[in-house]
Amino acid sequence: MKGLAKKTTLCIMGLAFLGGLIGAFITTFNMEGYINFLKAFVPFFGVMIASIGTNSAVQKIQEAKKNVKQD
Repeated sequence: MKGLAKKTTLCIMGLAFLGGLIGAFITTFNMEGYINFLKAFVPFFGVMIASIGTNSAVQKIQEAKKNVKQD
């Protein structure tokens, strides 16, 4: 279970990227609608990225505290 949130977040962002990448080459794909969709979810994506960064920082701090206690 450890790292599941990070993997899920990266998967969601990867799918959004692939959707736009594939849609860019399909003439019937509504790119304007997709761009509006992404604009609506920018805060959500920002929170997901911040969550990954925060979790990484917390893990590094916890590891540093464990190393100090062991020494």
